[in-house]
Amino acid sequence: MPARFSSTRGSARPTGVRAALVVAVLGVLLVLGAVLAPVLGTIGSADAASAGALDVPVGRIILVGVLGLLVVLALGVGLFRTWSTPVAWALAVVAVLVTLVVSLYPLLVAADAALQQGRAFVPWVTGLVARLRG
Repeated sequence: MPARFSSTRGSARPTGVRAALVVAVLGVLLVLGAVLAPVLGTIGSADAASAGALDVPVGRIILVGVLGLLVVLALGVGLFRTWSTPVAWALAVVAVLVTLVVSLYPLLVAADAALQQGRAFVPWVTGLVARLRG
């Protein structure tokens, strides 16, 4: 007579799905630690070195970060719910790519803000030099 309660589940999740889940978690954590942390540190130190003269668009950075977090969490929920190995790998790759794009966004937007400020600064300096000359 079979046991009424078993320590194993009746149907185990496919190995490919479990592997995709592990790869996604490790990939997201690796991107957060190896890309996002240094990018935010670089932006913070650049802002500190310029004594706050650099206008970093913090609101946009936070908004994109929160939206990226929600997308990655939704992809993670999809990973937990799927039983299809190809779908799981597609979700894992997209989750890591979304994390990478969201991690690089602050660098790009801060560089754009610095470029815009630099374009406004050059005419001011040339005007100041012209006034000082004469």
